[in-house]
Amino acid sequence: MIPFFRKIRNLPAGKAGKTADKNKPLNYMRYAIGEIVLVVIGILIALQINNWNEDRKDRILEKQILTDIKKSLIADLKNQLGPNKDQLERDLSNINTLITTYQNKLPYNDSLKSKYRSLMYSKAFKWEVTAYKNLENEGLDIISNQELKEKILRLYNMSYPEMETFIENFSKNLMSFYRPDMRTNFSFQYEGDENFYTPLDYEALLNDPVFMNTLLSARINFQNIFDHTHYTILQVKTVIKNIENELKP
Repeated sequence: MIPFFRKIRNLPAGKAGKTADKNKPLNYMRYAIGEIVLVVIGILIALQINNWNEDRKDRILEKQILTDIKKSLIADLKNQLGPNKDQLERDLSNINTLITTYQNKLPYNDSLKSKYRSLMYSKAFKWEVTAYKNLENEGLDIISNQELKEKILRLYNMSYPEMETFIENFSKNLMSFYRPDMRTNFSFQYEGDENFYTPLDYEALLNDPVFMNTLLSARINFQNIFDHTHYTILQVKTVIKNIENELKP
């Protein structure tokens, strides 16, 4: 009887052992899948952290580049665009006074001596390029604001080069027509830092269509440069304002 009961008592344990053996592969599979899931999650977290760090670095770099561009544009306004516009206003005033004088055949007066200098002085426009070159080197996509990026590109790749073209056209006329006319028809006086120009034969110039063409051509040149300078100044101020808004915390 005792061996019989021992057999009955041990029977469930044997069945349990067989069941455990059968479940081992399933348990291993679950464990392996769990390990894989944990590894994948770890990789995704690491990638996310890396992407976050890279994005943070890009934003820091973007802020620095925009700050540098803003400084460059402020320098352009102060050192180039602003002074150029002021001088062009004086040039236009001088030329308009001369045109009115010659068209109406008004008598000569000494106040005209300083007006003729607008037909002698060259123009220049050299903008700050370092900050924009840094932007190109780092990649234009570093600027996340698409509208701001387009405005910066338009300014540096269109408006500034167009300004240079207008000045080059003026320089060609200056060398080919304005200065030769002045050297032929005027005497030059130098008083300190000031230059004055007196007609050799004022009455002859009043009736000289070539000199009138010189004056009219100069006015067109000055007006074109002035208009584009004024437009470019507005562009620069807009870009500066947009950069300031972008840099706000």
